[in-house]
Amino acid sequence: MFCKVSLITVLAAFVSSAVSEDIEFKLFAYSKKLSSSGLQLFYGDGQAYVGGAPSFVKESVNISLVMTEGDDKFVAKADTTAASTLDWSPEPTMYVDVTEGIASPIGFTKDNATLSSNATTVGFGLYGGWAFHKPDEADIEMKFLATPTNETGIYLVKWNAATTTASDDIAISLRTQAPVALDDK
Repeated sequence: MFCKVSLITVLAAFVSSAVSEDIEFKLFAYSKKLSSSGLQLFYGDGQAYVGGAPSFVKESVNISLVMTEGDDKFVAKADTTAASTLDWSPEPTMYVDVTEGIASPIGFTKDNATLSSNATTVGFGLYGGWAFHKPDEADIEMKFLATPTNETGIYLVKWNAATTTASDDIAISLRTQAPVALDDK
């Protein structure tokens, strides 16, 4: 009996410690209307881009994200090369502006005090590898858009709280699944 109880205790401790660890992941944009599916999410001057960061941004970083436990935030982690040259303390947290009727860029903030009253850093999550936002007392929402920049294959990522979109906006899904490389055989 003692051996069974000890084994169960050890397994429970292992499972709870494995679940509570922060897991880094990358997000990739998918849509048939993008120049290429599976475009990776990047940080550029405090905003989210897919396909790279445009040349006009001053601070461009390849990032991974970590979902924090309890408050459901996506915190950006700079790749190791960029982290040595940037001041990422504290690390930026992703936010969306949920103001009804607008589509606004998804951003990153180090200081929540600089956010508008309708912007939020909480409520993010993953459902089977699909990124979502869930406002309090509401359904899961996946209202991501990609708006082309003036550089080919690079898009600004927006949150669509509007009922309509601009003609050049593309509805996208953000997933943790990296694109599959196809052989040319």
